[in-house]
Amino acid sequence: MEAKENDLILIRDYVKGDIIIKENIQFNNIEANSIIIEENVTARLFGKVKNVILKKGSRLIMHGLILGKVENLGGELLTFKSL
Repeated sequence: MEAKENDLILIRDYVKGDIIIKENIQFNNIEANSIIIEENVTARLFGKVKNVILKKGSRLIMHGLILGKVENLGGELLTFKSL
């Protein structure tokens, strides 16, 4: 079942580094080196990431920039430039 916007955990703090996302979440200010989104998890990100891995059934809604490589293992990626 797809997560709705109001089902996402909201993180407003600045976040950076390597991140593994295991639950439906929204980061409002992210600058990550790498992001891994686990199976059947939805993430909404505002900011910049270098590399992304999308596992089966995952969904990334990206508002900003992906600067490096995307490895898609069966997920969905939506991108919007909003910086």
